[in-house]
Amino acid sequence: MTMTSDLRRAVVVHRGDGGLTVSCDLLPVPPLEDAALRVRPEYVGICGSDLEQLSGGMDPSFEVRFPHVMGHEWSGVVVEAGSATSRFRPGDRVIGHGAMGGNIWFGVSTDGAMADTFLVPEAMCFAMPPAVSSLRAALVEPLACSLQALRTAGGVDAGHTVAVFGCGAIGLSMVGLVRTLGARVVAVDRSSYRLGIAAQLGADRCVEAGPGVDVAAAVLDVLGPRGADLVVEASGAPAAQAAALDVTAQDARVLFMGLAHRRSDQVSLHQIQNRNLRLLSSTGAPPHIWEPALRLLDRTGLDLAPLVSDVFAFEDCAAALAAAADATTHAKVMLSPDGGGSR
Repeated sequence: MTMTSDLRRAVVVHRGDGGLTVSCDLLPVPPLEDAALRVRPEYVGICGSDLEQLSGGMDPSFEVRFPHVMGHEWSGVVVEAGSATSRFRPGDRVIGHGAMGGNIWFGVSTDGAMADTFLVPEAMCFAMPPAVSSLRAALVEPLACSLQALRTAGGVDAGHTVAVFGCGAIGLSMVGLVRTLGARVVAVDRSSYRLGIAAQLGADRCVEAGPGVDVAAAVLDVLGPRGADLVVEASGAPAAQAAALDVTAQDARVLFMGLAHRRSDQVSLHQIQNRNLRLLSSTGAPPHIWEPALRLLDRTGLDLAPLVSDVFAFEDCAAALAAAADATTHAKVMLSPDGGGSR
């Protein structure tokens, strides 16, 4: 695909009679807006919400404009700054949140970062600390989701035990986060591949779920009959949501993060009352949590790069999406303009 100075490659979601499709297209380079930055991406992640949109599972309340350029988890370098900007200049390394007001989201509802260059409002951007690589910075969104959820739940320390159900990007980020904060953590997933990543991120033990496996019994075999002080349900699977309550300690907290699309299996209200459980939920990463997440990366050295199983070029977007949907041998899938990028 040949580019000119007036055109850029972009990974575009199209809506047609047959549903949604994705292709790498040549689009005009948009003129620079006064309050915007023009950014060259280094890494752009494929999120579970991207896969949901393409499969028709997106919440209908989202205001989506088709066609649009994909990409809301990104890191990049400023190449041009608008006349009304003041915080960044060309050469600065930046990331950005996606909240554009109302229910409009950068890269989900409207054009995002999967292009040779893209425009983003300066107000949505944050500077990458010098010691944080572009690959680590591109993983800030799932970390920010986890940090926000953990603060909502009251935090953890080295005296706590944690069980994490679901080892997608959110669950694995939570494993790395709570382990960095000193807690003992058990990870649960159906994918042995993703459990291997959980072990790299510091999970003390891993439990592989599957047919015939009593997951709650396996977790309690690790933690002991007392159970977990904090249970994080990050899969959204009904069976996992039910099992999450079965591994709790007295006065434990249960934090629901996985997006649920079906009613959970029946759970016992008596169990919730008898153990004095606190049930909480947290979804997404509001803008105010991004800078704390970056500071945490910078100060602790937490490295979530093991999440990244693949880096594809824009032209290979179809293969990238297929890989992202396959939990057996893939985890976090990234794209970069030519499949490279500096780690």
